Amino acid sequence: FLAASAFYCFAIGRDRYTSVSEFVIQQAAPLEGASVSVLAGAAAAPQVLTSLVDGQYLQVYLESADVKGRLFQDENKFQKDYRIKFPDLFAGLPPSSSAPQKLDFYRNQLSVAPQPLSGSVILTTSGFTPEQAFDLNNALVKESRRFINEVNQSINADQNKFAKGEVQIAEMNLRAATRRLEAFRKKHGNLNVGSEQAATSSFISGLESQLVELKVDEAALRRQYRDPNAPEVAFVADQVKELELQIRQERERAVSKDGRDLNALVLEEAELVSDVDFATTSLQSARLAADNSRRESQRQLKFVVVLSQPQLSVAPDQAWRWQAFLASVGIVVVAWGVGGFLLNAMRKS
Repeated sequence: FLAASAFYCFAIGRDRYTSVSEFVIQQAAPLEGASVSVLAGAAAAPQVLTSLVDGQYLQVYLESADVKGRLFQDENKFQKDYRIKFPDLFAGLPPSSSAPQKLDFYRNQLSVAPQPLSGSVILTTSGFTPEQAFDLNNALVKESRRFINEVNQSINADQNKFAKGEVQIAEMNLRAATRRLEAFRKKHGNLNVGSEQAATSSFISGLESQLVELKVDEAALRRQYRDPNAPEVAFVADQVKELELQIRQERERAVSKDGRDLNALVLEEAELVSDVDFATTSLQSARLAADNSRRESQRQLKFVVVLSQPQLSVAPDQAWRWQAFLASVGIVVVAWGVGGFLLNAMRKS
């Protein structure tokens, strides 16, 4: 078994080539209290954690069937490029492989390893030729950039759409509140109810002052003339009665439903003005929130920073040969140990 394994691993096994790149998913502006540089040690911990989580999401995405379909749109070409070649009958895609088999084979050709300490992502690809490994690595780096850009655009579009929708709702509310206030004032002769009420109160106060003066004059005349029906006394008394009637009528007209009912109109106008003020404040807040959302979207933009470009391999990767052979040795050791244990158990029994 070991001889056959060694013969396969070091004689007939197909050469495998690898290409390695390293990149980090960086945020346009650092998180609050974090450093801009990923080399800033403990101060960059929040940024590193964010990059690590993004790298884990990217790992799942790059190994998905969607990415495999994007990179290898021609299934026949994919089957042909990675087909099994004599004398190595184990490495490669078997003829007429199913879609799950092709996906598993594709996943075996790449390794996405987010680094917990630095937050970077090490992308390793393999192939049966240097060009296969190099081209696949380059394509996956480009796919990573496209994925990050699409996520950014999607998030920004959703945030900006929501913020703009809130601004439009606030503008509609302000227009509706303004129309109601204008309709109210137009209905009542474009008057300012507060000023009208103040003018009416001032007018009544003036009449009451005249009434007080007339009553003083009437009292003086009654003391002067013994006859209460004297023309002079009757004249002033009639003026007092007329003035009292006018004051009573003005007050009734100010609060009567059949009149202008200024008190109710004042309350109604105050409510309408309050609605306009509230709608104006809401619109200002919505516009401020929309601007903040736009700024925050720009701050949260992420992009891929390539730390190490993939290189075209100049020599086959020998690591897989030793790994496969040592795995065979491990199988033999385990089988030897288990077999010896069972043999001893059988002899004792």
